[in-house]
Amino acid sequence: MARRTDETDSFTSVVRGPSPVSAPGSAPGASQPPRAGRRGAKPGQGDGTYPPGAGSSRSDPSATERFGWGAANAGLDAAGYTTSVEPLRPTAPETILLRTRPHARRLTIPVLVLFATVTAFGYFGGRFAEEWQNWGALGLASALVFFVTLLPFLAWLGHRYTVTSRRIIARRGILVRQRQDVYLARVTDVRLRRTPLQAAFASGDVRVIAGPDLTLVLHDVPSARLVADLLGDLTEHPTPASHLP
Repeated sequence: MARRTDETDSFTSVVRGPSPVSAPGSAPGASQPPRAGRRGAKPGQGDGTYPPGAGSSRSDPSATERFGWGAANAGLDAAGYTTSVEPLRPTAPETILLRTRPHARRLTIPVLVLFATVTAFGYFGGRFAEEWQNWGALGLASALVFFVTLLPFLAWLGHRYTVTSRRIIARRGILVRQRQDVYLARVTDVRLRRTPLQAAFASGDVRVIAGPDLTLVLHDVPSARLVADLLGDLTEHPTPASHLP
């Protein structure tokens, strides 16, 4: 029996490892307190409670601010990892502040041509001796109305400028549409240029500079000075007095 007990103790020591050494003066078989993982380690480091670096991040204010952990124990699971992320702040919706087209003064000549063509065809149409001459007069009148009146009017309708709380949008074209967007945050200068004729109608060309290689010109817009002031307030680049005619 004694020999079997010795063999059992030997087997136990191999599996579990040697029993801890009792401190002097302690009772035989008393367990010693667990030692720290390394000398000078902080609580929660090297003892298996948290992964390496988790304990230091709890007490590091910069890490707390950087990773959004909040308080020392808020948003952390048992392994020391964050379990909640702060949602992004909602941005303000984009609103339309201005919609305009080039001044309608450019339609003066097309409208005059329309009235002249209709008047002339109404007077001379059907009075020619030959039938082909009457058809020729009709074809000429139709071509003048289409190319000189209708196409410029459609081009004027397709040419539109929109100013929102974030960007400036310029659209133009009839069959082939072109669009150019300039964000207000990129604008570095706003200038206004007017000819004497444009000044008589309170219109002008507003030039928006958004860098050395990007310039958007709002051609012949009505109330050009108000448009330039609006863009200057939105971009925090007021139009200098030297650029205001």
